[in-house]
Amino acid sequence: MAFKILVIGDSCNDVYHYGVCERISPEAPVPVLKHKKTVVHGGMSNNVANNLAGLGNEVDLITNSEAITKERFIDENSMHHLLRFDVGECVKLSPLSEEKINNIDFNSYSAIVISDYEKGFISNREISLIVSKVKDLSISVFVDSKKKNLSMCEGCIIKINEHEYDSISSFPENYELIITRGKNGAVWNKEVFSSAKSEIDDLDITSIKSLRSANVSGAGDTFLAGLVHEYLSSRDMKKAIRFANLCGSRAIENFGTYVINLEDLD
Repeated sequence: MAFKILVIGDSCNDVYHYGVCERISPEAPVPVLKHKKTVVHGGMSNNVANNLAGLGNEVDLITNSEAITKERFIDENSMHHLLRFDVGECVKLSPLSEEKINNIDFNSYSAIVISDYEKGFISNREISLIVSKVKDLSISVFVDSKKKNLSMCEGCIIKINEHEYDSISSFPENYELIITRGKNGAVWNKEVFSSAKSEIDDLDITSIKSLRSANVSGAGDTFLAGLVHEYLSSRDMKKAIRFANLCGSRAIENFGTYVINLEDLD
């Protein structure tokens, strides 16, 4: 089943420079990479959107116009990651405007996905405005945010990793929370719970194991896309988490930023 989904958030280009290392530089004790090819993938919220599209959905993306690149240099023989070179993050992005949000036809979407890497494109105020626009429309809002204060995500389905969870200062009163744990899968509680973090730690949880792999680039984005797609299909969060873990495990079996598709899951 396919859905129309709106993704909002910061984006980048994930760039992979592949080559071979056969000697050490005479100028410094570093390997010399002989370049063979360069591959570019959409990263961050663009990766979420691409994965949702790969699962057969119609996806619109609202993101930054400024260029951010994360360039990796890879030895093709060993697949060792030699260096990552980031460009475009010294200055905060131009923020999403309130006018832009007011012009969105939220009624046309089955879900809104906020993929917030905290680069300056979307603030707490804009997230709060989006949430208020859809609260009476029976539209699911999924939030994956690097922000420490998530109190504006009232009634949302929040997906964060366990490191981010430890740094959260404030949750909303009503929300659902999925915590991803890398190779240890994810945890979730069925009930909507209060904002006290200490209460979450004492709740019964569902733990779903994922496959082991050394490559985790973009796996959280793929997990989020799988979660959104399957939850819209089944309205069963436990099934959605299992499907999301399957999507994430397939993505990390492939090197670099990988876009999942339905054939991968057959």
